[in-house]
Amino acid sequence: MQNIVDQNPSTAVVITSGGSPAAFDIVRTLAMAGIRTAVASSQRDDIAYYSRNCSGKIFLPPFQRSNEEEIAQCLEAFARQQKELPVLYYASDAELSFVWRYRNRLSSWYKFLLPPDDLLECLFNKVSFSKFAKNYGLPVPETVIVKNADDLSGAVSLIQYPCIVKPAFSMDWVWETEEQKIKFGPYKKALRRISSKEELIDFCRALPARNSGYLIQSYIEGGDENILSFHGYFDEQSRCVGYFIGRKIRTYPPHTGGSAYVRTIYHPTLAQLSVEYLQRIQFRGIAKIDFKWDPRDEEFKILEINPRYNLWEVVGAFAGANLVYIAHQDQRGEEIAAQVFYKNDVRFLYLKQDVRAFFEGYRTTGEWTLKTYLQSLWRKKYYRVFDHNDMRPFLVSLFAFVKRNVQRLFSRDTVKQPPAPTGPRLLSKQQPATAKAVPSFQDIVHL
Repeated sequence: MQNIVDQNPSTAVVITSGGSPAAFDIVRTLAMAGIRTAVASSQRDDIAYYSRNCSGKIFLPPFQRSNEEEIAQCLEAFARQQKELPVLYYASDAELSFVWRYRNRLSSWYKFLLPPDDLLECLFNKVSFSKFAKNYGLPVPETVIVKNADDLSGAVSLIQYPCIVKPAFSMDWVWETEEQKIKFGPYKKALRRISSKEELIDFCRALPARNSGYLIQSYIEGGDENILSFHGYFDEQSRCVGYFIGRKIRTYPPHTGGSAYVRTIYHPTLAQLSVEYLQRIQFRGIAKIDFKWDPRDEEFKILEINPRYNLWEVVGAFAGANLVYIAHQDQRGEEIAAQVFYKNDVRFLYLKQDVRAFFEGYRTTGEWTLKTYLQSLWRKKYYRVFDHNDMRPFLVSLFAFVKRNVQRLFSRDTVKQPPAPTGPRLLSKQQPATAKAVPSFQDIVHL
């Protein structure tokens, strides 16, 4: 089949929509246990394809509903050629959603473990999850659910300030007009601290209408270092067979974005609480819970429960808790050596995003000065993408980065050039020749 190349026997397959190092994260983590992984990506130049530990390449169409039948056929065609059912990994929400919808069909060809359907449905929908959390006694920030902006007037008196607005589904905030794009920016930047009723009303009335509604939560003050996360794997009987705890150092965008610089920590109390919460809701599979300490109630509040793989699994593997490998063992019916002991203060840096976070956010807020920022990096750490044992993905990523930004700089020089003068013109001292615009830091690092 044309969509499959470099065919080799594979016991693991990771599917990804591309556009991030997520597939390489999983390939890299399984490689620590001696397992080579096939990669199924919608991005033809996905850096995971260049890994020495990539055992097969499956080229997928974009992850859209209209392409899902073709995606399923590609995955089935690959699985037919394997001696045994491979373990299936999913790198983001789009892929997890696809696996969930096609679970009955895919289970004939792959091994994977998902949470129960009713639970997974609530974890996808933030509005449903807030109700679910209340029913199961999970500690979440004070929440008000609003169907639309017209319902907001009756709810403003119930809202604590500062607050934050979140959509039921992240795809709900795909902006329809230029005004919305300018006002809100990318999804992660639209998640922001709102300090007054007037600001809240202005924000909500500009949102696109969505039937799923949205929620308004009490905003918990404190820097990103106050966000702790539990990472664990739970088997079919909801037994935790491996976990570790992490702390964020910086995120991009700051305060609402993805992890840019993180480290492992010990926190037995939070680990015990997390296992209890997940067993209470009969969770199974891979789990990540983000917590933030709320000084008002002196309690860790759950910000989200995420049932998919992410960059944190690489951190855990370096610390000695390889949850991706545990999932591989569990799905293949192998004996599992529980991994609940791990190294403290193992650091992991996503350099590109961390540099952005500092220059575009932390530097201006004063949370990190250049001195403290550089001091924080002066530690032993591991890098996302860069791996001295597997250099090709990093080199491919670096080349693409340089190429894009060189093209961007040249386009700045060629776009909207003023017409050449029709006749001679003298330049006075008050009329200096126009210099080329100096690119900003954001222009240089933006990908």
